[in-house]
Amino acid sequence: PAAEAAAPAAEQPAQQAPGLTLQDLVLVAQVIQLTSQRGAFKAEELTQVGGLYDKLVTFLQSTGAIAPAKTEDTKND
Repeated sequence: PAAEAAAPAAEQPAQQAPGLTLQDLVLVAQVIQLTSQRGAFKAEELTQVGGLYDKLVTFLQSTGAIAPAKTEDTKND
């Protein structure tokens, strides 16, 4: 009888750990852009925030989640 009581608990699916999608990371990059434009970071924080943003954008571009930024030369053409 004790084994029968434990069986239903074993049949329940295990909960999955929360994860991040590429779209979540695109949203993070957009939040960094917006908060930077609004002056939400102190001057001494800008190096770290900018470095994180650069790494994030490079990763997202390598996955194809976002298009590479156009250079000034191609914008003027």
